[in-house]
Amino acid sequence: MKARTKLHIRVKKLSEAMPRIKKIQEKWAHQNCLPHLAYANKSSAFCLDCGKSFSLDIISRKTATCPHCKQYLKVELTRKTTHKAVTYFAIAHVIEDFQVAEYFELRAYYKKGEKVHYFLQAIMEDWILPNGKITKIGLLHTLNYYCDSFSGSWEIRDWRHAGYYTRSKYEIYPRMYHPDSVFKPEFKKIGINKNLAGLTLPEAISIIPYNPKAETLLKAKRFELLEHVTSGSEINRFWPSIKIALRNKYKIKDVKIWFDYLDLLIYFQKDLHNAVYVCPKNLKKEHDRLVNKKRDRQRREEIERRRREIEQADILFRSKIEKFTGLQFKSGEIVVKVLESVKEFEQEGEILNHCVFTNEYYAKEESLILSARIDNVPVETIEINLGNMKIVQSRGLGNNPSAYNKKIVALVKKNIPEIRRIFNHKIA
Repeated sequence: MKARTKLHIRVKKLSEAMPRIKKIQEKWAHQNCLPHLAYANKSSAFCLDCGKSFSLDIISRKTATCPHCKQYLKVELTRKTTHKAVTYFAIAHVIEDFQVAEYFELRAYYKKGEKVHYFLQAIMEDWILPNGKITKIGLLHTLNYYCDSFSGSWEIRDWRHAGYYTRSKYEIYPRMYHPDSVFKPEFKKIGINKNLAGLTLPEAISIIPYNPKAETLLKAKRFELLEHVTSGSEINRFWPSIKIALRNKYKIKDVKIWFDYLDLLIYFQKDLHNAVYVCPKNLKKEHDRLVNKKRDRQRREEIERRRREIEQADILFRSKIEKFTGLQFKSGEIVVKVLESVKEFEQEGEILNHCVFTNEYYAKEESLILSARIDNVPVETIEINLGNMKIVQSRGLGNNPSAYNKKIVALVKKNIPEIRRIFNHKIA
């Protein structure tokens, strides 16, 4: 939006007069803010910085020094020949009574056989007054599912802090601050300097003076934890464990995995004040071990819970089916009998691969379930509606009719009068 207030007009004027980034600062960003990689396949490798190929012989432990440009590289095994990287960095200034953070977008385009191409542009500035009021000026940020780009004219940007769980599109998280950055003495005193990471400068200024935990993390340079100060309650929940990690100088490569691991320790009632548990040598291995252990326990608990449910259901079912206990009729090799327990429903469902057990047909009030068998092996399961004494369905393996379907249905229909007699006699 256009500058209309006195503050906006003042910020726009000061921004226009501010010196632009120097070539030496650009070179620093190229060297320090982007990854330096080499791509390798089974026959050769090439440096993404200079684009030139080199022998696989110089690769050691997935690293190498390019023999052409002398750049130290991390080696990735891939057949790709191009790459793109995007990062942000910042330079801090003190201008009049403002603390200023100037943000830059740096893009790098890599291609085998070509030297890397860089694209750098200033995208945003935060102008922060001593009272904490922030004015943002910069490019328009288009951010959606398909696009993340800065463009347009340099204007005052309307924004609001979005809260803990969402971010404003005009909150920039720089990878690094340039060493030439200048901070006000009152900010340097609480640890806000060129090493700031994990928080934006406005967040750090508004949070750290009033949050001792954040100040502790900042001064300890534990930026991997600091970034979680604004995103939830884990810092407060696990603060005693965090202090143990700080005292033991325990480096946390994946903070989210570590928080999940601490939750697992709570589940298994382990001591979160003990460094043996809090600071595992191999975090991922211990995390995965406890995940598997918890999964096994939950599986056993589910089996036990299901067993109790089946026992209770069996008691109710047996009382309902008591009137039909022992009922069976036969024709040649086919024997049709009543299923008399929930266990028999489970066996029937497993043998014929249908849902008579999983869909709890034993709990249906007006249904009588019969099993048609040959040599005591189930071939079809029959459902009879006791209200109208009709066959609802007769299903064999995989819910398909068996080769004996017509004979089974005929046999059941022939014995419907007997089923009706037993039913009416028992309820009379």
